Amino acid sequence: MRHPARNERLKRSHGTKAPLAWAGGPGALALLLSLVWLAACGASTQPDDAAIVSDFHDHQSNLEVTADATVVRLLPDRTSSTGTHEQFIIKLSSGDLTVEVEHNISIAVRAPVKEGDHVIVHGVYVWNAQGGLIHFTHHDPQGTHEGGYIQDGGTTYD
Repeated sequence: MRHPARNERLKRSHGTKAPLAWAGGPGALALLLSLVWLAACGASTQPDDAAIVSDFHDHQSNLEVTADATVVRLLPDRTSSTGTHEQFIIKLSSGDLTVEVEHNISIAVRAPVKEGDHVIVHGVYVWNAQGGLIHFTHHDPQGTHEGGYIQDGGTTYD
């Protein structure tokens, strides 16, 4: 069963782009650019751990998610054809699930997380039997998907 708020968010994230008509002055342009920057940093995205738990139980993948969690284990970096990835395990604040995070440090700055840190992680969820993983936790230089991020200690790494 999907969460109603989640369904609405999925509609927004997969919607079509409409042309923008502009009628504002320089102050309005500055405001618009600020809002775009905040959206790009994920500042308007709210954590929804229940949606991640639902995705796990429903074997769903390739969905934008935001987790509120605690770092429970650091893993060694992993290098693949897409770059070097910082890896760690988080436990959702709900306590229902642990999820691996793969943060591409060939594209983004390493997030200096430590075990016990409270983090907010935004990216793409991929199901696996161990709880799943969240990747694309960085800006997207190709512009093919919504940018992700990791917030730790008041700093956003994207």
